[in-house]
Amino acid sequence: MIVILTMLVGTLGFEMRIEAGITSHYRKRSKAYALAKAGAEWARMLLLNSRKVDTTVDESMDEDPLVLNPMLLARGMGIRNATQEMGDGVFRVDIIPEGSRRNVNRLQQQEWRELLAQARVPEDWWDELIDCVGDWIDADENTKLNGAEGDDAYYNERGYTVKNGPIDTIDEMLMIKGFDEAILFGGPGPDPDSEPMLGIAQWLTTWGDGRINANNAGYEVLMTIPGIAEWEADAIIEGRVGLDGVEGTRDDGYESVDEMIARTGLNAALKSYFSVRDLRYVRVVSVGDVQGVRSGVWAVYRIEGGQVLTVFWREEAMP
Repeated sequence: MIVILTMLVGTLGFEMRIEAGITSHYRKRSKAYALAKAGAEWARMLLLNSRKVDTTVDESMDEDPLVLNPMLLARGMGIRNATQEMGDGVFRVDIIPEGSRRNVNRLQQQEWRELLAQARVPEDWWDELIDCVGDWIDADENTKLNGAEGDDAYYNERGYTVKNGPIDTIDEMLMIKGFDEAILFGGPGPDPDSEPMLGIAQWLTTWGDGRINANNAGYEVLMTIPGIAEWEADAIIEGRVGLDGVEGTRDDGYESVDEMIARTGLNAALKSYFSVRDLRYVRVVSVGDVQGVRSGVWAVYRIEGGQVLTVFWREEAMP
């Protein structure tokens, strides 16, 4: 009887510890989710404040993120890893103009080729991928040389046809003939000796007018521009820290495309590819963290006049 009672008490204690652990984790997860949403709203506030920035504020106030961050956003710069503590947790927020990515619906053939090269997609796949995405987007039923329209066996076997319209989300590209998760999000190459593919999704968007925000675009995105030299891409990135050469100060970013060309020596023929202050579409990634339990929100906002409107919203638990 004593042995049985001991086992029962031990089992009860173990179950109570499990229940307490589950309850604690759920509570932390709920708090982390609330923090992630708070971070997204905090970003919305900064974007609204960027529309009415007072540049006469003394530079000594720049240590306040509510002063400096709207200034940087007004200049077309992104905000990365902005952190705010709240209670026993914290949220971290990135606010990046969508122009730092290429609009997949506006890419021309040579730009596609540069993009696929950056992602290490095998060159002998390029023609089919480019033509198939072209057939997916264009409004007609004429099949490109290496493409596929609605009568292709690939689509018939899957029970759907081509869209013949713009791509709405990057995930939608998984429906297009030739594209898979490795090409889109990264994965192993076609054979064991080939380098892994990096994934093109990280450099793509479906929002914006197709121009590249020179104040935010990374090297790989800049190198998708046909005719741009490596030194020109490097010069654009180096020059946007401002005349003081210090990142995260109020003079960061180019005031205009003409200023960027003058300061970097960029080929003026490439001017039409760029913008510097386009904040119509902005991507916000907010992560709430409570003692190592995290939850994330990522959204795309459209800024119109004095409003910040949500055009995309995704919530997800994080490891």
